[in-house]
Amino acid sequence: MIASKLIAMRFFFIVSSMLLLSSCDTIDLVPLINKNYSIRADETLDYEVRKNEKYGDNELQNYDLYLPKNQSTKVPVIVLLHGGGWSEGDKGFINPIVDHFRQKNTKCAIVNMNYRLTFQQGITYKQQLDDIGMLLKKLHKEANSLNITPKFFLLGISAGGHLAMLYSYTADNKNLVEVVGGIASPADLTSDKLRQGRMNSDIVKLISQPFSEETVREYRSASPYYQMKKSSPATILFYGGSDTIVPPEQGEKMKQKLEEMGSKHEYYFYPELYHEWGRLNETVDIMLTFADKYL
Repeated sequence: MIASKLIAMRFFFIVSSMLLLSSCDTIDLVPLINKNYSIRADETLDYEVRKNEKYGDNELQNYDLYLPKNQSTKVPVIVLLHGGGWSEGDKGFINPIVDHFRQKNTKCAIVNMNYRLTFQQGITYKQQLDDIGMLLKKLHKEANSLNITPKFFLLGISAGGHLAMLYSYTADNKNLVEVVGGIASPADLTSDKLRQGRMNSDIVKLISQPFSEETVREYRSASPYYQMKKSSPATILFYGGSDTIVPPEQGEKMKQKLEEMGSKHEYYFYPELYHEWGRLNETVDIMLTFADKYL
């Protein structure tokens, strides 16, 4: 009788999830039925806001922190990384995403971070990954005083999504990254379709050397596609079919490899969307549902 009820519950959750967004391609929609909490609050949440906190000595090593007030238990952490071709951009550009999370009463600390950029001398993807690690270690150390549990959801747009995935797939997991997400994010830097125009020059600066047979190994080391493992954190991805900067094939390659590995993931493809993502409200809803399963 108990086994029958569990099977019925699982079937109900699967069908409900599939109906949520029938217009998108989705994978791995079976939730964790043993969860006894939610990162969505039923009541309206207030947040304590701390702007331009430092995690290093460089002027770009700073972040904004949003802490839900009056929480009786510690809350997990969502870390946001902006785009800008790894060479420009600012955390302020993705404040609209922060606003969506806050408006949905997300019971998580929200961190919107800056990181060093490749226009600065000596900065490559390696230093940018170091920045993510430095910030997560700082938050881990301050977990008690901030009333957070150091369980992290790394989420980035475009170049920020690339860095979020690359860090999550290559870090030693001491920082407990459990969920990673990317919106219109480069994944395979060896791809000829990706390395076109301005994107090619941005990638050359990111790697610090042009693509060739001699440097292909370094390009693979900097590509989430080549670094993911079956044991990598749960991954949620969004790509647009009209994106002329990050071509749709980047998402298709990630989808195929995640499926082959049997990794926990969901994939959403919108044929009409460009690189300038136009469905933030819907996307944040989907991400919260995904994070509720795995965070």
